Amino acid sequence: MKSPLSIILLLPALLSIYYVIRGLTRKAFLQLYLPALLGLPYYYECRLPHLPPISTAEAILIPIAIGALIQSLHKWRFCRVDLWVILFMCSLTASEIFRERILNDAIFIVVGGITSMLLPYLVGRLLIEPDLRLATTKRFVSIILCLTIFGLYELKMGLNPYAILSEKIFGFSAWSVQLRGGWARVATSFSDAELAGIVFAITLILNWWLVQVNKLDQSSGNRLGSRFAKFERWHIFGLILFALLLATQSRGPLLGAGLAFTILQTPRFKNTKRASIIVAILLVGGGLLLYSYFDRYTSATSDGATSEQQASAAYRRQLLENYKPIVEEGGWLGWGTLSRPMVKGQESIDNQFLLTRLVQGRLGLILFVLIGADTILRLIQFTWRFKRKEDLFFAFCLLAAMAALWSTIVTVYLGEQLPQVAFLLIGWSQSLQEGKDDPNGDLLTSEMGKFRFKRVLV
Repeated sequence: MKSPLSIILLLPALLSIYYVIRGLTRKAFLQLYLPALLGLPYYYECRLPHLPPISTAEAILIPIAIGALIQSLHKWRFCRVDLWVILFMCSLTASEIFRERILNDAIFIVVGGITSMLLPYLVGRLLIEPDLRLATTKRFVSIILCLTIFGLYELKMGLNPYAILSEKIFGFSAWSVQLRGGWARVATSFSDAELAGIVFAITLILNWWLVQVNKLDQSSGNRLGSRFAKFERWHIFGLILFALLLATQSRGPLLGAGLAFTILQTPRFKNTKRASIIVAILLVGGGLLLYSYFDRYTSATSDGATSEQQASAAYRRQLLENYKPIVEEGGWLGWGTLSRPMVKGQESIDNQFLLTRLVQGRLGLILFVLIGADTILRLIQFTWRFKRKEDLFFAFCLLAAMAALWSTIVTVYLGEQLPQVAFLLIGWSQSLQEGKDDPNGDLLTSEMGKFRFKRVLV
């Protein structure tokens, strides 16, 4: 932001540093980072002289990541995705250094990649499991629910409150509200309806796990809190989140949510391994049918489309055709973020896989796909290994969230806050741990556990 007032956006980072110094890294994560990540637009940023622009969430994250490394590095257990993420960052660095026309731009983009992908991955990898799982999920859901009031205003008035605040206070207007069918497409703090839809879908999936926890807790305590649990019991929060998802009018996230909730039916079966195989076969079959349908649906050109939705779908198909010779020419390292060639009229790349291939080349795309595929494979292994219901449900929850994410970014780029959300969840997925209590998952809270009766020999 150009206004000197943007410096106030870095004040929470000072509080984050204070918390980390005091050994309260988890408190900084829950009370500062997650609210800034989900509740403030990515465009709420500050640029100090000679430094790259940095958002409030990224500024808060830097000390948290350092604190997590210092406190939890000894617990690190290497996995393949760690390697893919490191190599992916090396690929990004090589593409920018060797392909970007202006070296300063390359350095800023690499630093941005570290703060938006590598650091969230480290925090998800080291900080959350196992003690912060419930608190993180509940905080994630609560923050998105708080955005409902902004979404209602945006839907009714056709104006985004965050954009208005940005223009009035900071003198910077980053986006306008999109319309479809005469209705505003709700984006709230994410500045794009597709990106908001992905986050809302992920939140809806996380809320499903809270519903399962609430059911398991009914016989042994209430970790969600009485009021929160009451809303979950009547599925009020789930309905609100689904309404937010519908308000984005984004088909990709809706289809991703449908895919996710198909996966979430698997733990209903006694033999989850066999059920997983059956669900996978059904999803592959359904995917082939959908591909056939969309192949016909997008066969029309943008000019010959009968609706805005069909024109948008046709645009994405033409992207692949028109950019094919360009990505081939880019080779193994691609073209770089700002130096990439653009097809006239198709400057917006609404496909993260295509964008990765264009910017980072063949190597970057391979590593990007490996990150997603290996994360899903690891989560499948967790679902086959875990016995406690609570852990099993959460493994399926993250598996469904990953399936929704990776299937949806075929139709949208990984922008704004979404890289941080995605890599936070990817890191979290590598570090899942199974508890050692009741296999049914009916656990008391750690605080209540202090007062359990113990057998004493006299």
